[in-house]
Amino acid sequence: MEIGRFLTTEDNMRFLKRHLGDLSAYVFILPSFVILGLFLVYPVIWSIIASFKDIPPIALRRSGLFSIPGEVVGFKHYADALQNSLFIKAVFNTLYFSVIYIPITMFGSVFLAMLVNKALPGTNFFRSVFFIPYIISVVSASLIFMFLFNGDRGLVNALLSNFGIAGPNWLASTLWAMPVIAIMSCWRNMGYYMLIYLSGLQNISKDLYEVADVEGANGFQKFRYITWPLLGRISLVVMILLMINSLNVFQEVYIMTGGGPSDSTVTLPFLIFNRAFKYYEFGPAAAISYLLFIVVVIVTVIQKSIVNKRLG
Repeated sequence: MEIGRFLTTEDNMRFLKRHLGDLSAYVFILPSFVILGLFLVYPVIWSIIASFKDIPPIALRRSGLFSIPGEVVGFKHYADALQNSLFIKAVFNTLYFSVIYIPITMFGSVFLAMLVNKALPGTNFFRSVFFIPYIISVVSASLIFMFLFNGDRGLVNALLSNFGIAGPNWLASTLWAMPVIAIMSCWRNMGYYMLIYLSGLQNISKDLYEVADVEGANGFQKFRYITWPLLGRISLVVMILLMINSLNVFQEVYIMTGGGPSDSTVTLPFLIFNRAFKYYEFGPAAAISYLLFIVVVIVTVIQKSIVNKRLG
Protein backbone atom coordinates (compact mmCIF):
# COMPACT_ATOMS: atom_id res chain seq x y z
CA MET A 1 0.00 0.00 0.00
CA GLU A 2 2.76 2.45 0.92
CA ILE A 3 4.73 1.56 -2.22
CA GLY A 4 1.68 1.99 -4.44
CA ARG A 5 0.88 5.32 -2.86
CA PHE A 6 4.53 6.36 -3.27
CA LEU A 7 4.52 5.59 -7.01
CA THR A 8 1.23 7.28 -7.74
CA THR A 9 1.71 10.53 -5.89
CA GLU A 10 2.19 13.60 -8.02
CA ASP A 11 5.28 14.71 -6.11
CA ASN A 12 7.15 11.48 -6.83
CA MET A 13 6.14 11.57 -10.50
CA ARG A 14 7.73 14.99 -10.66
CA PHE A 15 10.79 13.56 -8.92
CA LEU A 16 11.12 10.80 -11.51
CA LYS A 17 10.59 13.23 -14.37
CA ARG A 18 13.17 15.63 -12.96
CA HIS A 19 15.84 12.91 -12.65
CA LEU A 20 15.00 10.74 -15.66
CA GLY A 21 13.73 13.43 -17.96
CA ASP A 22 10.73 13.01 -20.23
CA LEU A 23 10.12 9.24 -20.39
CA SER A 24 8.54 9.60 -23.81
CA ALA A 25 11.99 10.50 -25.18
CA TYR A 26 13.27 7.05 -24.22
CA VAL A 27 10.32 5.48 -26.00
CA PHE A 28 11.16 7.35 -29.20
CA ILE A 29 14.88 6.45 -29.18
CA LEU A 30 14.26 2.81 -28.20
CA PRO A 31 13.82 1.64 -31.84
CA SER A 32 17.18 3.22 -32.72
CA PHE A 33 18.89 1.36 -29.89
CA VAL A 34 17.28 -1.89 -31.00
CA ILE A 35 18.38 -1.40 -34.62
CA LEU A 36 21.93 -0.44 -33.61
CA GLY A 37 22.10 -3.41 -31.30
CA LEU A 38 20.96 -5.89 -33.95
CA PHE A 39 22.91 -4.52 -36.91
CA LEU A 40 26.03 -3.06 -35.26
CA VAL A 41 26.75 -4.29 -31.74
CA TYR A 42 25.62 -7.89 -32.25
CA PRO A 43 27.63 -8.45 -35.50
CA VAL A 44 30.75 -7.03 -33.84
CA ILE A 45 30.43 -9.37 -30.86
CA TRP A 46 29.57 -12.31 -33.11
CA SER A 47 32.56 -11.73 -35.40
CA ILE A 48 34.97 -11.39 -32.47
CA ILE A 49 33.89 -14.76 -31.12
CA ALA A 50 33.88 -16.29 -34.64
CA SER A 51 37.49 -15.24 -35.20
CA PHE A 52 38.52 -17.70 -32.45
CA LYS A 53 36.40 -20.60 -33.73
CA ASP A 54 36.38 -23.00 -36.67
CA ILE A 55 32.78 -22.76 -37.91
CA PRO A 56 31.38 -25.43 -40.28
CA PRO A 57 28.92 -23.78 -42.72
CA ILE A 58 26.33 -26.57 -42.27
CA ALA A 59 26.42 -26.21 -38.49
CA LEU A 60 26.00 -22.45 -38.82
CA ARG A 61 22.93 -22.96 -40.97
CA ARG A 62 21.31 -25.04 -38.26
CA SER A 63 22.31 -22.79 -35.37
CA GLY A 64 20.19 -20.15 -33.71
CA LEU A 65 20.58 -16.41 -33.80
CA PHE A 66 22.56 -16.18 -30.58
CA SER A 67 24.62 -19.36 -30.89
CA ILE A 68 27.97 -19.71 -32.63
CA PRO A 69 28.78 -23.34 -33.45
CA GLY A 70 32.23 -24.73 -34.03
CA GLU A 71 35.39 -25.66 -32.19
CA VAL A 72 37.46 -23.06 -30.40
CA VAL A 73 40.88 -22.80 -32.07
CA GLY A 74 42.30 -19.78 -30.25
CA PHE A 75 44.55 -17.53 -32.32
CA LYS A 76 45.02 -20.09 -35.08
CA HIS A 77 43.16 -18.05 -37.70
CA TYR A 78 45.25 -14.98 -36.88
CA ALA A 79 48.51 -16.92 -37.16
CA ASP A 80 47.41 -18.59 -40.40
CA ALA A 81 46.49 -15.24 -41.91
CA LEU A 82 49.89 -13.74 -41.16
CA GLN A 83 51.54 -16.75 -42.84
CA ASN A 84 49.16 -16.82 -45.82
CA SER A 85 50.81 -15.70 -49.09
CA LEU A 86 47.51 -14.32 -50.43
CA PHE A 87 47.06 -12.24 -47.27
CA ILE A 88 50.58 -10.81 -47.69
CA LYS A 89 49.81 -10.06 -51.33
CA ALA A 90 46.53 -8.36 -50.35
CA VAL A 91 48.45 -6.17 -47.89
CA PHE A 92 50.93 -5.24 -50.63
CA ASN A 93 48.11 -4.51 -53.12
CA THR A 94 46.32 -2.31 -50.57
CA LEU A 95 49.51 -0.35 -49.91
CA TYR A 96 50.12 -0.09 -53.67
CA PHE A 97 46.64 1.37 -54.10
CA SER A 98 47.32 3.84 -51.25
CA VAL A 99 50.60 5.02 -52.77
CA ILE A 100 48.79 5.95 -55.99
CA TYR A 101 45.48 7.11 -54.55
CA ILE A 102 46.51 9.32 -51.64
CA PRO A 103 49.01 11.76 -53.25
CA ILE A 104 47.07 12.13 -56.52
CA THR A 105 43.80 12.80 -54.70
CA MET A 106 45.38 15.19 -52.21
CA PHE A 107 47.34 17.37 -54.63
CA GLY A 108 44.64 17.13 -57.30
CA SER A 109 42.09 18.40 -54.77
CA VAL A 110 44.35 21.32 -53.83
CA PHE A 111 44.83 22.18 -57.51
CA LEU A 112 41.08 22.14 -58.20
CA ALA A 113 40.37 24.15 -55.06
CA MET A 114 42.82 26.83 -56.16
CA LEU A 115 41.18 26.93 -59.61
CA VAL A 116 37.66 27.46 -58.28
CA ASN A 117 38.75 29.81 -55.49
CA LYS A 118 39.05 32.70 -57.92
CA ALA A 119 36.16 35.12 -58.31
CA LEU A 120 35.57 34.55 -62.01
CA PRO A 121 32.35 34.12 -64.03
CA GLY A 122 31.17 30.52 -64.00
CA THR A 123 33.15 29.52 -60.90
CA ASN A 124 30.11 28.10 -59.15
CA PHE A 125 29.30 26.04 -62.24
CA PHE A 126 32.75 24.46 -62.29
CA ARG A 127 32.56 23.76 -58.56
CA SER A 128 29.41 21.76 -59.22
CA VAL A 129 30.98 19.98 -62.19
CA PHE A 130 34.02 18.91 -60.19
CA PHE A 131 31.80 17.70 -57.34
CA ILE A 132 29.44 15.63 -59.51
CA PRO A 133 31.69 12.49 -59.67
CA TYR A 134 31.49 12.19 -55.88
CA ILE A 135 27.71 11.80 -55.93
CA ILE A 136 27.88 9.19 -58.70
CA SER A 137 27.60 5.65 -57.38
CA VAL A 138 30.70 3.47 -57.32
CA VAL A 139 29.00 1.08 -59.76
CA SER A 140 28.39 3.82 -62.32
CA ALA A 141 31.89 5.24 -61.96
CA SER A 142 33.41 1.77 -62.34
CA LEU A 143 31.41 1.08 -65.48
CA ILE A 144 32.53 4.40 -66.97
CA PHE A 145 36.19 3.55 -66.44
CA MET A 146 35.70 0.00 -67.65
CA PHE A 147 34.47 1.50 -70.92
CA LEU A 148 37.29 4.06 -71.08
CA PHE A 149 40.03 1.50 -70.42
CA ASN A 150 38.57 -1.38 -72.42
CA GLY A 151 41.43 -3.09 -74.23
CA ASP A 152 39.63 -3.53 -77.57
CA ARG A 153 37.09 -0.71 -77.84
CA GLY A 154 38.13 1.67 -75.08
CA LEU A 155 38.39 5.41 -75.61
CA VAL A 156 41.87 5.61 -74.07
CA ASN A 157 43.34 3.02 -76.45
CA ALA A 158 41.56 4.68 -79.36
CA LEU A 159 43.26 7.99 -78.53
CA LEU A 160 46.63 6.28 -78.11
CA SER A 161 46.27 4.59 -81.49
CA ASN A 162 46.05 8.04 -83.12
CA PHE A 163 49.63 8.59 -81.97
CA GLY A 164 50.76 5.17 -83.12
CA ILE A 165 50.77 3.68 -79.61
CA ALA A 166 49.22 0.28 -78.98
CA GLY A 167 47.54 0.52 -75.59
CA PRO A 168 47.48 -2.51 -73.29
CA ASN A 169 44.44 -4.41 -72.10
CA TRP A 170 44.41 -2.28 -68.98
CA LEU A 171 42.15 -4.22 -66.61
CA ALA A 172 43.57 -7.58 -67.71
CA SER A 173 47.15 -6.51 -67.02
CA THR A 174 48.83 -7.25 -63.69
CA LEU A 175 50.80 -4.04 -64.14
CA TRP A 176 48.01 -1.60 -65.03
CA ALA A 177 44.84 -2.93 -63.39
CA MET A 178 45.48 -1.47 -59.92
CA PRO A 179 46.55 1.98 -61.23
CA VAL A 180 43.31 2.18 -63.25
CA ILE A 181 41.27 1.38 -60.14
CA ALA A 182 43.21 3.97 -58.14
CA ILE A 183 42.76 6.64 -60.81
CA MET A 184 39.01 5.96 -60.89
CA SER A 185 38.86 6.38 -57.11
CA CYS A 186 40.84 9.63 -57.40
CA TRP A 187 38.46 10.97 -60.05
CA ARG A 188 35.42 10.08 -58.00
CA ASN A 189 36.60 11.50 -54.65
CA MET A 190 38.62 14.51 -55.72
CA GLY A 191 35.62 16.86 -55.79
CA TYR A 192 34.74 16.13 -52.17
CA TYR A 193 38.22 16.93 -50.87
CA MET A 194 38.30 19.95 -53.18
CA LEU A 195 35.50 21.48 -51.11
CA ILE A 196 37.42 20.80 -47.90
CA TYR A 197 40.50 22.56 -49.25
CA LEU A 198 38.34 25.34 -50.69
CA SER A 199 37.04 26.16 -47.22
CA GLY A 200 40.65 26.38 -46.02
CA LEU A 201 41.72 28.62 -48.90
CA GLN A 202 38.91 31.06 -48.22
CA ASN A 203 40.12 31.47 -44.63
CA ILE A 204 43.62 32.56 -45.72
CA SER A 205 44.04 36.31 -45.47
CA LYS A 206 44.53 38.00 -48.85
CA ASP A 207 46.92 40.45 -47.20
CA LEU A 208 49.56 37.73 -47.18
CA TYR A 209 49.36 37.39 -50.96
CA GLU A 210 49.49 41.17 -51.41
CA VAL A 211 52.67 41.33 -49.35
CA ALA A 212 54.10 38.49 -51.45
CA ASP A 213 53.27 40.39 -54.64
CA VAL A 214 55.08 43.45 -53.28
CA GLU A 215 58.12 41.29 -52.52
CA GLY A 216 58.05 39.95 -56.08
CA ALA A 217 57.10 36.35 -55.29
CA ASN A 218 55.86 34.22 -58.17
CA GLY A 219 52.91 31.82 -58.08
CA PHE A 220 54.92 28.79 -57.05
CA GLN A 221 56.63 30.67 -54.21
CA LYS A 222 53.29 31.93 -52.90
CA PHE A 223 51.94 28.37 -52.92
CA ARG A 224 55.05 26.98 -51.23
CA TYR A 225 55.46 29.58 -48.50
CA ILE A 226 51.87 30.74 -47.89
CA THR A 227 49.17 28.46 -49.24
CA TRP A 228 50.51 25.00 -48.47
CA PRO A 229 51.79 25.74 -44.91
CA LEU A 230 48.49 27.37 -43.95
CA LEU A 231 46.61 24.34 -45.29
CA GLY A 232 48.70 22.04 -43.09
CA ARG A 233 45.98 21.25 -40.55
CA ILE A 234 43.43 20.50 -43.25
CA SER A 235 45.96 18.36 -45.11
CA LEU A 236 46.52 16.21 -42.04
CA VAL A 237 42.78 15.61 -41.68
CA VAL A 238 42.48 14.83 -45.40
CA MET A 239 45.43 12.44 -45.11
CA ILE A 240 43.69 10.51 -42.32
CA LEU A 241 40.46 10.27 -44.32
CA LEU A 242 42.28 9.16 -47.47
CA MET A 243 44.27 6.53 -45.57
CA ILE A 244 41.12 5.06 -44.05
CA ASN A 245 39.42 5.07 -47.47
CA SER A 246 42.37 3.29 -49.08
CA LEU A 247 42.32 0.59 -46.39
CA ASN A 248 38.64 -0.06 -47.11
CA VAL A 249 38.64 -0.21 -50.91
CA PHE A 250 36.32 -3.01 -52.01
CA GLN A 251 33.52 -2.06 -54.40
CA GLU A 252 35.82 -0.82 -57.14
CA VAL A 253 37.82 -4.04 -57.13
CA TYR A 254 34.71 -6.22 -56.98
CA ILE A 255 33.13 -4.53 -60.00
CA MET A 256 36.10 -3.77 -62.23
CA THR A 257 38.43 -6.77 -61.87
CA GLY A 258 37.04 -9.24 -59.33
CA GLY A 259 40.49 -9.39 -57.76
CA GLY A 260 42.26 -10.39 -60.98
CA PRO A 261 44.29 -10.76 -62.98
CA SER A 262 46.38 -13.26 -60.99
CA ASP A 263 45.21 -11.73 -57.68
CA SER A 264 47.00 -8.47 -58.56
CA THR A 265 44.06 -6.35 -57.35
CA VAL A 266 43.01 -8.39 -54.31
CA THR A 267 42.80 -5.97 -51.39
CA LEU A 268 42.21 -6.78 -47.74
CA PRO A 269 38.45 -5.99 -47.78
CA PHE A 270 38.03 -8.02 -50.97
CA LEU A 271 39.92 -10.94 -49.43
CA ILE A 272 37.67 -10.79 -46.36
CA PHE A 273 34.59 -10.84 -48.58
CA ASN A 274 35.82 -13.84 -50.54
CA ARG A 275 36.78 -15.86 -47.48
CA ALA A 276 33.43 -15.19 -45.80
CA PHE A 277 30.86 -15.24 -48.59
CA LYS A 278 32.53 -17.22 -51.37
CA TYR A 279 34.36 -19.96 -49.47
CA TYR A 280 32.27 -19.71 -46.25
CA GLU A 281 35.38 -19.53 -44.05
CA PHE A 282 33.85 -17.23 -41.46
CA GLY A 283 36.50 -17.71 -38.80
CA PRO A 284 39.48 -16.79 -41.00
CA ALA A 285 37.51 -13.91 -42.56
CA ALA A 286 36.69 -12.50 -39.13
CA ALA A 287 40.33 -12.81 -38.07
CA ILE A 288 41.54 -10.93 -41.16
CA SER A 289 38.92 -8.23 -40.59
CA TYR A 290 40.20 -7.60 -37.07
CA LEU A 291 43.80 -7.56 -38.28
CA LEU A 292 42.68 -4.85 -40.70
CA PHE A 293 40.90 -3.08 -37.83
CA ILE A 294 44.10 -3.12 -35.78
CA VAL A 295 46.01 -1.61 -38.71
CA VAL A 296 43.41 1.14 -39.12
CA VAL A 297 43.54 1.95 -35.40
CA ILE A 298 47.35 2.08 -35.41
CA VAL A 299 47.42 4.35 -38.46
CA THR A 300 44.76 6.62 -36.96
CA VAL A 301 46.58 6.88 -33.62
CA ILE A 302 49.88 7.71 -35.32
CA GLN A 303 48.30 10.34 -37.52
CA LYS A 304 46.36 11.78 -34.57
CA SER A 305 49.59 12.13 -32.60
CA ILE A 306 51.12 13.95 -35.58
CA VAL A 307 48.09 16.26 -35.72
CA ASN A 308 48.34 16.98 -31.98
CA LYS A 309 52.04 17.84 -32.31
CA ARG A 310 51.36 20.14 -35.22
CA LEU A 311 48.49 21.87 -33.44
CA GLY A 312 50.39 21.99 -30.17
